[in-house]
Amino acid sequence: MATCPKCGAQVADDAKLCPACGAIIEPKTGAPAVPASPTPPLGSGTTTGAQGGMSPGMAGLLVYIPFCLIGVICAVLFGFILEPYKRDRYIRFHAFQSLALHLSLIVLWVGVIIFASIAGALVHILVLLIIPLELLLGLGILILFVFMMIKANGMQMYKLPVIGDWAEKQANG
Repeated sequence: MATCPKCGAQVADDAKLCPACGAIIEPKTGAPAVPASPTPPLGSGTTTGAQGGMSPGMAGLLVYIPFCLIGVICAVLFGFILEPYKRDRYIRFHAFQSLALHLSLIVLWVGVIIFASIAGALVHILVLLIIPLELLLGLGILILFVFMMIKANGMQMYKLPVIGDWAEKQANG
């Protein structure tokens, strides 16, 4: 087995990309050239060119539109349905990460609402403390989505904790 020159991870002898970091693996001298992989590299630009498609960075940006169903719809469209985009690993990664992020934040928000309802019913004065905390949480979520939009548009594969690793596995599979 060969090793990746960038991260040192073990890769198959015929691999063109490192599965750990996505670096391009140059074939050893004297070794026969390996045919191209059917999966294009991250952000390879397969969605641009003669067809006049959208850049991978812009498609990645659109899947992170926050607080509305449009981001989820864009993630499903670009990650699974629209033909030139669904083959790009970069776009698929961001689509999977966006879907996981939206789902986890919906679960978090429902939990906060249930907690706030119970706490407000038991001790009425807590409502005055919970409302600013909910607004602060919403602002933090908005900042997270804007940060992810900037990273995706800048062609950076920024992985969020836990869901980023899952999204990368799904995009590569």
